[in-house]
Amino acid sequence: MQRITLALGLAIFLGMGGLSACQRNAPSRPPPLPTDDPVANPTSAPPPATVAAPTPTVAPTPTPTTTPTPTVTPTPTPTPIPSDRLAAAQQAFAWGDYPRARDEFAALLADPGADEGERQLAAYWIGRSALEAGDYETALTALGDFVQTYPADPQVASAHFLMARAYEGLGDWRGAIAAYQAYLEAGDDTLAIYAYEAIGDAAMLALDYDRAAQAYTDGLRVAPDNGWAVHMREGIAQAELARGDPQAAVEQYDAILSIARIRAYRAKILYLAGQALVMAGNSEAAYERYAQAVNRYPEAYDSYLALVELVNAEVPVDDYQRGLVDYHAAAYQPAIEAFTRAIEADPQTHKGDAHWFLALSLKENGNLWQAIRQFQELIQTHPQNEHVAEAWLEMAETHAWRDAVDQAIKTYRAFTDEYPQSPLAVTALWKAAELELDGGDLETAAASFRDLAARYPDAEDAPQALFKAALLDYRRADFEAARDGWQALIQHYPDGQIGLAARFWLGKAWLALENADEANAAFEAARQWAPASYYGLRAAEMLDAAPAFAANAPSLPLTDPGGDQAEAEAWLASWLPITDTTTLSALDPAIAQSPPFRRGDALLAVGRRSDALGEFETVKEAWWDDPLAMYQLSLAFRDRGLYRLSIICAERLIWTSPVASRAQVPIFIQKLSHPLYYRGLIVAEAQNQQLDPLLLFALIRQESLFEPSGTSLADARGLTQVIPATGEWIAGRLGWGELAENDLWLPYVNVQLGAWYLSVQLATFDEEIVPALTAYNAGPGRVHDWLAEVSDLDLFVETMPFAEPQRYVRRIYESYAQYRRLYRPGP
Repeated sequence: MQRITLALGLAIFLGMGGLSACQRNAPSRPPPLPTDDPVANPTSAPPPATVAAPTPTVAPTPTPTTTPTPTVTPTPTPTPIPSDRLAAAQQAFAWGDYPRARDEFAALLADPGADEGERQLAAYWIGRSALEAGDYETALTALGDFVQTYPADPQVASAHFLMARAYEGLGDWRGAIAAYQAYLEAGDDTLAIYAYEAIGDAAMLALDYDRAAQAYTDGLRVAPDNGWAVHMREGIAQAELARGDPQAAVEQYDAILSIARIRAYRAKILYLAGQALVMAGNSEAAYERYAQAVNRYPEAYDSYLALVELVNAEVPVDDYQRGLVDYHAAAYQPAIEAFTRAIEADPQTHKGDAHWFLALSLKENGNLWQAIRQFQELIQTHPQNEHVAEAWLEMAETHAWRDAVDQAIKTYRAFTDEYPQSPLAVTALWKAAELELDGGDLETAAASFRDLAARYPDAEDAPQALFKAALLDYRRADFEAARDGWQALIQHYPDGQIGLAARFWLGKAWLALENADEANAAFEAARQWAPASYYGLRAAEMLDAAPAFAANAPSLPLTDPGGDQAEAEAWLASWLPITDTTTLSALDPAIAQSPPFRRGDALLAVGRRSDALGEFETVKEAWWDDPLAMYQLSLAFRDRGLYRLSIICAERLIWTSPVASRAQVPIFIQKLSHPLYYRGLIVAEAQNQQLDPLLLFALIRQESLFEPSGTSLADARGLTQVIPATGEWIAGRLGWGELAENDLWLPYVNVQLGAWYLSVQLATFDEEIVPALTAYNAGPGRVHDWLAEVSDLDLFVETMPFAEPQRYVRRIYESYAQYRRLYRPGP
């Protein structure tokens, strides 16, 4: 297959450890435009910005010229139908191909066959597309022409806001201020707070501090909540400092402190107030603010900055408090010195906590023996201290850090013998067993896990301990012991995920013992228990003698499962207190007219997607316990291209419904939960890479819930969650040149990256889904290492050393099965 040649290109790369897929790559060219994706009615209102990349509040980044341009596009007829051209332009915008959208809209505007409504739409969306493409001059020209030509259009206010963003992109701060002011004067105050914030920010950059202070003050006047209020007051304070009135800034900081409750934020404001007081020449008052931060909020980083100011000014600070602040800021050596001074200054009555934090600081600093001695000192001299139990466990872990594993195990067990009733006793036994397992002594570790469950049968970890013991027996081929262990687990803890897992693995044990009848009975019990779960699906495959973890062929067609909306709403009415079902799908006016929902809609219209998502999250949380609202919001979010929120609301609706299984939910609602968004794009790229499209849909659902602006804590981006380093590497392999990091949020680029990378991983791991998905998430280098330990794929999943890739694989597997059940029913 072609994939094999791609896999060979990874040889050197894998030798360096490889990149994980939630650290991703890139492909060869955007696929053709689809014919099956829903697009806005050409005569309707302009389409929402369904997939605009997250835009910075100052200047969006243009699409780079290195992004490949489509080489496969629909062949135009000699006289294109304007409505088709409009649909193509809207589709290009939805996929993030903004230059193409701009050009298509421009062609539509110039098309003599276009009607007035189409030309009006095109005039607006040329500017909108150019802005998202980073073509700010074109955006300004087009939006200015639109405002002049169609002054009564309801999008005029949004056009002014978009023009302000274009001026920001050009660094023309005064132009941006004027455009935001024009937005406010257009009569739409929905985004007044955002406009005033932007005017203030632009004025600060233009060095017009009077204008900035006024804008932030105007924003304070319309602030919808305390969060916005303190944000505006921070802006006012910065403007006051810039124009030389630090005392006025202090007044703003004091006003913030009167309402702020978050500890870290209060520490920040105290520090800023101290800085302002220094500027005002009132050092003593500044030191008081710094001291308040240090003494009240030692865990906050701004308190560390305050401590630095106090130390530099030679202001006395309590050594214990100083050590706390240093410790939380990871300044371990200064913390060690401060705690040592605190103990030595008062050897008889010092706090036991001083030993605790001194020991932790020593441990983190690599002074392991000294840390152990301090843990011991705390245990012996302050036996009533609240950290004594933790000190035992920390002392054991410190022994393990210095490779004294036997001593670590002895310490864990000594603690449990000394304090059998401690809430940490179970944790200590678990950690001891884990150390035995890490040392390769599977038999001893299994006995330790069983001992834990026997001594603490009511502990939350007891069922898992029994499961791990049986799994270790299975790994060392003592299948009878494994069978007995899982049978005991099912007898004592029959419910929940652990009982389900035990039923599946009991079947595996019986198979290993060559008892097919008992194995099938166990697998059938697992399948009946939870047929749509990971273990239920695997049990079904075992019963049907189907290939484990197999993907469908890419060539198998997708089918429309139907699903009548009226039927779904009748089902809702059957268990909700509803009398009028004629408008069940219409969004409740209490939701639609709520300020955050209105702001969310307005923010989408001006391309501020991330801000819009924040407003809509507020709406979702406010109605979380109302199933009907969840249904209505799922539809409303879907129609706005907010697919992640739509799926979450659909899942919440299913979870709160009275059904016993997902299969009993009406198909229409199941499709809301497992949709085929970006269908044309995803199907085309899956076919290019010889993937089952439904597997790619399942992966994207897990990675991003179809939210193109999504960004993880690891900086993975877009629909398939590609990390910039991986994207750059793949772009180089494919001859794309350098990728701009913001390209990863563009669906037409991002889907290619994820599909290419998944294809390569499948080729690397012999078309096996589970190792390929694990490599996509955790990196191929790790997967090669883990596969060297086990060959059974069920064991591979069960023994992954990290919970995240294990959970990732199971969820995609469940989702893939659901997609197949909905869109490709049958064997």
